[in-house]
Amino acid sequence: MKKIIFLFMSFVAFSLQAQLISVDELSKIIKEPNVVVIDARPAGDYMKTHIDGAISVDAATLSTNSPVEGTLKSTGELASLLGKAGVSNKNKIVIYCKTGVNAGLMYWVLDYLGAKDVSILDGQLDAWFAARKPITKNAKKLAATTFTPSVNAAVKVDKNQVKAKMNSAVLVDTRKKEEYAAGKIGNALNIPSDAMLVKSKLKPAAALQQLFSEVPKNKEVIVYCKTGTTASLAYFVLKSILKYPNVKVYEGAYLDWVK
Repeated sequence: MKKIIFLFMSFVAFSLQAQLISVDELSKIIKEPNVVVIDARPAGDYMKTHIDGAISVDAATLSTNSPVEGTLKSTGELASLLGKAGVSNKNKIVIYCKTGVNAGLMYWVLDYLGAKDVSILDGQLDAWFAARKPITKNAKKLAATTFTPSVNAAVKVDKNQVKAKMNSAVLVDTRKKEEYAAGKIGNALNIPSDAMLVKSKLKPAAALQQLFSEVPKNKEVIVYCKTGTTASLAYFVLKSILKYPNVKVYEGAYLDWVK
């Protein structure tokens, strides 16, 4: 009986961490032909030093500059951008950045585009450095390929949809407390993105569950921030670690709400 319980708990623990990949796990598979590692930091940071074998796809290039902060480029533009970088929807994709925020945005976008095998590096680049794994300044270029999107429209909402769901969905504001105090959307709960992290590493699943304890699993959850970036990290935590079944990101974010 004890053995059965142990196996069950091990399975649960694995399920909770299924979309996080450790440094040791990544180092074992990084040279496999179907694995693509994406550095989601600004290109200038990538050129200074990065994981040996990673390509650069700056998360900021996924969004338009106007008219609304945080608005994604069109599906065609996103697919073209990823394909030119050598990323296919059939790849096993691992993402990292500095703090987890850019990686969260990249994860959400890939989920929106229908990529099926996407993970985030636990601890980000700092964890790779700490483990003394190979780094380089040399850029890696992959041959262009085709990214075929299969859009999952259910993972994002716009301003009108948020207005329509004000009384039915749970809103989560991931901005800093002082920003939240200055103004929020409806009765949104404040769970700042930095509360999910210890430095650049996500807190354990039990601590994250406690952090989101006021967010019911049986309701639609809409996460937002200032520009759409930190909300994506909360999206990753809720959907991939805590297994919330119905999570969406308000694409335009707070700046869109108040304009």
